[in-house]
Formats: sequence, structure tokens, C-alpha cells
Amino acid sequence: MARLPLYLNTRTVSSHLFFGPYIFLPLIAGCVWLAEILALLATWVKDGKPKYRSDEASVVFISDVGGMHKLLFIIMSSVTVGFYISSLFAERWLRHVDRLPVDLRLREKVFDWMAIVFGIIGSAALVLLSVFDTFNHSGIHWSMTLVFIVCVALSAIFQSAEVWSLHKDHPDRAHLLRNAIIKLLVILLAIVSAIGFGATYAVCGGNSTATRGHSAQTCNRITSAAAALEWTVAFILVFYFFTLVADLWPAGKSSERYMRRLAKWQEKNGEGDDFTGRRAFDQYPERWQGRADEMRQTMWERNTGIERQNRDSLASGAPLNRPDA
Repeated sequence: MARLPLYLNTRTVSSHLFFGPYIFLPLIAGCVWLAEILALLATWVKDGKPKYRSDEASVVFISDVGGMHKLLFIIMSSVTVGFYISSLFAERWLRHVDRLPVDLRLREKVFDWMAIVFGIIGSAALVLLSVFDTFNHSGIHWSMTLVFIVCVALSAIFQSAEVWSLHKDHPDRAHLLRNAIIKLLVILLAIVSAIGFGATYAVCGGNSTATRGHSAQTCNRITSAAAALEWTVAFILVFYFFTLVADLWPAGKSSERYMRRLAKWQEKNGEGDDFTGRRAFDQYPERWQGRADEMRQTMWERNTGIERQNRDSLASGAPLNRPDA
């Protein structure tokens, strides 16, 4: 058997350009968010690590740099939000049309919609906190920051719960368990870092001056730690976006166009087949079309759980589940 060309090899990104472009939604969201954080950090370092206010610590918050470079902060945050929300809806739609392992229980649909709702609220908060900067609208800014962190965390938790529950209903789909574990690890690390950020920020109120019985040196050190943890949480969010890429990855294999092209390629390059010539597929359409139909049926059975139910039925002697013609 000849080697699959790159555009048919679903293990490569190139095949998804043609048959499963949905992975690029969270991929772009993660890359834009990473570029935004790196740009803000690089700008602050390039400017000589300034303190934008007299009471700021040696390490400044993302909000401070974003407030000084507001246009960059707003534009890149808005782009990130757009692709992130699109990723959540793409995942919901692909499960609805059986392109991904489907939700077999009501709780899985509830988890998914809760993930979308909290994702939208958190995304709106991100845009608002970039618009209402920390220098001119401190109260609104930090309130939106809290809403952003909490809602995105809840969205990620519900999304992880859905994938974990799907693994229970589709035990033959190993990627579900793997994705759920990775998500939970990323979320756990982000939550621990966020709690650390909140705790250290509260000690001196985000200031480096002497306050609440702490010396200026102590407050500078503690507030710098809080700022470092805020940057850490922002970088961890990149990895969460990339877990959504893994969730959407299997959709490339379930594309009808992909299965038709793969069936044609297999018929043309399969061992023992004499299926050459530019007009061969027109002359013998039933050969590759039948193979494409078989692939489509197999993928549908896997995504809906029918395949596993049929295996269990064979083992128990019960009648098989057959889809309507």
C-alpha cells in the first residue's frame, strides 16, 4: 500500500486545512493570546521594566502594561475572544451532527452548554477589562478581571466534565480520556496559580508601599509575586486553548469529503487493484463510492456509540442495533 499523501494523513495539520479546519479556531485563539502576552511582556522589558505608578512593585501586572498599550490590549483580546467562542460553538455543532463522539446523556449536553455560557461571559469580561483600564477605571477593571478568571475557569471545568463523561460512554475512543486528563491537569495548575495570585494580591492590596503592618520591602516582594502569578495564569490559558485543538482534531476523519477522497485514493493505490487512468473513477464509481459509504457508516457508528453496543449485543446474543436506511 502506498504511503498516504499529507493532505489525507489526518495526523498532520495539512489534512485539516482541507477536511477539518475547525482545529484552527482554538489554535489561532491560543497563538494570538500567546502573542499578546509575549508582546506586552517584551514591551515592558524593552522599555526598561518601568513602574507606571509610584506604588507599583518591581514586577508589574499585565493590566498595567495593557493599560499603557491599550490599543494592542483591546485588539488582541478581542481577536482571542472571537476565536475562543467560535471554538466552543464548533465543538457543540460537531457533536450535534455526529462528526465527534456524541453526547448520549442529558448531563453531557448540559455540561457543554454551561461551558459555552460561562465562556461567553468570561470572554465579554476580557474585552471589558481591556477597555476599562486599571489606571482610569480601577474598580471596573479588577471586577472584570475576577469575572474573567472565574468564568473561564468554570467553562473549562464544565468542558472537562463533558469530555470525561463522554469517555464513559465511548470507552473505545482513547483520545477522550487523554484529553480529559490533560484538561484537568491544566485547570488544576491554573486554579492553584489563580488562588496564589489572589492571596498574594490581597496581602498589600497590589501595592509596593508599606501597608497593613508590612514594610515597603515586604510588600514589594509579595506584590511582585502576585504579578508573576498573574502572568503565569495568562500563559497557562494558552495550553487550555490548545486542549480544544485536541478535542476538535477527530473531526477531520469524519468529513464526508475526506472519506470520499480517501476511498478514491485507496481504490487507486490498493494492492491488487487495477484502477488507473484519469477516467477510472468515472467508469467504476461504485467501487470507491461503496468504500466511502462503508467508512461513513463505520465512523457514524463509532461517534454515536452504536459500534460498541453492537459488540456487546454480539457477546450477549441480543439483536444488533441497525440504523434506519
